[in-house]
Amino acid sequence: MKTTEIGSRTCHIKINGADLPTIYWGETKNSSETIEKVLALCGDVNCNYIIYEVEDWNADFSPWEFKLNKKMSFSGGGRKTLDWLMNDCVPCYEKEYSLMGKRILCGYSLAGLFSLWAFYESQAFSGVISCSGSLWFGDWINYSESHTAPQNSSIYLSLGDCEEKARDRIMATVGDCTRRQYELVCGDKNVSRHILEWNDGGHFNEPEKRIAKGIRWCVK
Repeated sequence: MKTTEIGSRTCHIKINGADLPTIYWGETKNSSETIEKVLALCGDVNCNYIIYEVEDWNADFSPWEFKLNKKMSFSGGGRKTLDWLMNDCVPCYEKEYSLMGKRILCGYSLAGLFSLWAFYESQAFSGVISCSGSLWFGDWINYSESHTAPQNSSIYLSLGDCEEKARDRIMATVGDCTRRQYELVCGDKNVSRHILEWNDGGHFNEPEKRIAKGIRWCVK
């Protein structure tokens, strides 16, 4: 795997073929162990990986400002992250490696929410993998209800079956929000393939396996 930088953001690159799908996967810094585990689980999946890091998880993956509680808030830096993806990351690597395959967004937790938002907002990707996405995020469902997916696209959603038992009352809505999101996906004529997969456990149970399952479904 090759590591490079574009516009002060670090990216980890694995290219298996110019015509294969490319996974644009958002992670936090120092995630090498997670990345290695996912790639090992997806050893037989034919795709490319562009794994980009963010400096500030809560800021860089939040689509707009939102205050969850006294201890946690989000500044809405997701727009800058999406602009970087579309104006720097995607064009640079597609040119450098002559990539022609489908583009697929991928993320876990808040990065899963960001990936779904970027998928709707940009209309530039053929698929999205949102694993245990933070769909409890303020006004997310209102946003989703007013947007449609790109044509002939694939959407993978997953959630742990204990995640809606969170202590925070807003985070505890994640189950209902994910079910509503899937209803919207099922009713979207632009979506050709979709699934909502339930996993055992809470939010932090085996995230690598959940990401790998999403990649495997979306690519294969």
